[in-house]
Amino acid sequence: RICRSSSQVGARALPPFSWSAVQRTLESAMTLESERNFLKKEGVYDHLGKIVNRVIAEKPKDAYGLIEVLSRLVKDPPPSDAGKAELSEDELKALTEHVKKERILDKVPATEDGEAITVPCAVPDFVEEAEMFSWAGVGLGEAESYKVMCSMRNMAAKQEGYTKIRFWGKIMGTDADYYVAEAARDGGGDAEDGEDMDPPGSGVNAFTYFVTTDLAGSWVKLPDIKPREIVASRMIKRIFSGDPKARVITHPFFDGKEEVLLRAQIARITADTVLCVKGVLMREDPEDPASAIVDNPEFAMPTPADLMKKEAWMHMAPHLLNNGRTVHKELPEQEEDPEGYRAAKEEIEADPPKDVLRGLDEDGLTWVIKQSGDTALYKNPMDPSGRPRSNAVTYVRSLVWPGAVCVAQKSCYANLYIGYGLMAGEPEFFPPAPPDVQDEPEDPGEVPEPQGEEEPAEPAEDEA
Repeated sequence: RICRSSSQVGARALPPFSWSAVQRTLESAMTLESERNFLKKEGVYDHLGKIVNRVIAEKPKDAYGLIEVLSRLVKDPPPSDAGKAELSEDELKALTEHVKKERILDKVPATEDGEAITVPCAVPDFVEEAEMFSWAGVGLGEAESYKVMCSMRNMAAKQEGYTKIRFWGKIMGTDADYYVAEAARDGGGDAEDGEDMDPPGSGVNAFTYFVTTDLAGSWVKLPDIKPREIVASRMIKRIFSGDPKARVITHPFFDGKEEVLLRAQIARITADTVLCVKGVLMREDPEDPASAIVDNPEFAMPTPADLMKKEAWMHMAPHLLNNGRTVHKELPEQEEDPEGYRAAKEEIEADPPKDVLRGLDEDGLTWVIKQSGDTALYKNPMDPSGRPRSNAVTYVRSLVWPGAVCVAQKSCYANLYIGYGLMAGEPEFFPPAPPDVQDEPEDPGEVPEPQGEEEPAEPAEDEA
């Protein structure tokens, strides 16, 4: 019989000792113990109730995936107010006014009897569009985008005679910023008496524009623009102040208030930067270039690879000619006015009109096209024979008008401008003034001749 010691039976090598493993084990045990103590103190039911209340209040898109994050936020104690200073009377009054304005924004438009008012025109959801613009690196943020949406809804409820109102953009100023809304008219109108301008509903006045510097305040309608005002705006460069009634002090002289200059810049930016995917719009009669522009019912969004080309995009606003119009005037009769006919003919040849639905590759402007997100193509399992779709966001930036961008995702597209309303590469704001007249230099007085010492005086004749 063979006997073996206990050290020989089942003997195996022990793992090396590690302080890091012990430390990780202690930390996990302490974390688990703190979780147990917290749940014993508060209760699982109460803790889950607080998480549900937070989900209802914040409405996250993926509440199930953020359950651990929400749990930690609920367990964290609220910040202490001991170090905060008390507000003064002026600060408290300003805060009270701000809260009142915020409540007005969030309030649904209603009549005096309390009945909800139905908005008479279409208002796109700018909050959804802002999510697309965020992928392009532009936007106003979630809170400000929601305020813009509420303010436009309240404004649209008070307007009549418009079919659609969209958020055009934001033009920044020195004292206040302009929020701009674009309204499509329900029909046209007559031009002002004695004014050489496009009538409302056509040309550069095809849309009406409203501006405000306070989203909780009222929106102001901008006047219709005249061709001579557009021509004058091309000759100056000025940052806006935020006051529509402010004087425009500049050189050359601009005949109009700031609201007129603002309207002229909006017309120029719209003509050069409002885009859409090629094929979204079409002529009602493809063989007639003067027929009406309508939506294309057979349009399908191109693939992300195709959207990276300039040929996949086109303008959807009329081109502005050098004379501030979208189309030239009719030619006079050659027999009655030969000089006027010749001058008008030369003007048309020097600045030929362009089609509204013109491509980016033929407009002579500079663009940058980029993409963000997942560019892969996916098929719908419920419709295997359908066209594959992509979740990528393609955006086109204008380098001529910094701040103008057009984004497209899935079957949607939108335009936005956020900038100072200035064109890149324009001349200086004012011609440089001549330098100051210099003072006369101080008189240093008489100094010795630098070429040498004075010659000694000649001896007198008597001494000689």
